[in-house]
Amino acid sequence: MDISESKDFIVSTASLKEVRVFSREVFEKINIPQDQKDELVLAIAEAAQNIVKHAFKNNAAANELMVVQISCENNKLQIAFY
Repeated sequence: MDISESKDFIVSTASLKEVRVFSREVFEKINIPQDQKDELVLAIAEAAQNIVKHAFKNNAAANELMVVQISCENNKLQIAFY
């Protein structure tokens, strides 16, 4: 199944749960083993946390956004942060 979904999140530790929920919802639409879904959600959550912690040093302006994009086309998984 080909899929491409993205979502904007406020750069904040408060958004990290939303990142996990979004990621899990997208991966539920992709036919891969559950343990791989869990590992991917964890990896995305850690990457988002690193963006908040290191790129913005926990001090982002209230309007700063990060975009998480998850795509799976022709059995190729791509995850991007903008």
